[in-house]
Amino acid sequence: MADTEDPRRRFADLVKLNGLTSKFIDRETERRVLEEGVTRFNLTLDEARGMMRSVAEDNDYVFETETGRRIRQVLDRHAGKKGKISRKQFEQTAEILRDFSNGAIGEAEARRHVKRIMIENGWKPRRAGLLPTQRWYKSVEV
Repeated sequence: MADTEDPRRRFADLVKLNGLTSKFIDRETERRVLEEGVTRFNLTLDEARGMMRSVAEDNDYVFETETGRRIRQVLDRHAGKKGKISRKQFEQTAEILRDFSNGAIGEAEARRHVKRIMIENGWKPRRAGLLPTQRWYKSVEV
């Protein structure tokens, strides 16, 4: 029993170690940690994913894949049939993303994530302002 529990405990420690610098775990880190669990600790992918989610829940870690899925749902709702998102909706969604990440990512990073998701899904910004332009959207760096 000690032989099977030790790799699991070590893998849990690896997950904790990756969350020390930032509680927001990006896709690349998540993939790398899962790969380590499968190759180095001889866990199945489902076991590694389950342990990683469990450790994340205990330590308030947030995964980019999970927040991305949620934000995609919010933006899909905002985009509607025309596939356009207003500046106000964009800013609200960036704030929601910051809330989902428990403040682990800043305002500029949240805006970049939202813009990336919009580009991936083909959603366009709605023109805004006195002279309707998309300058507000173009100013967000990807």
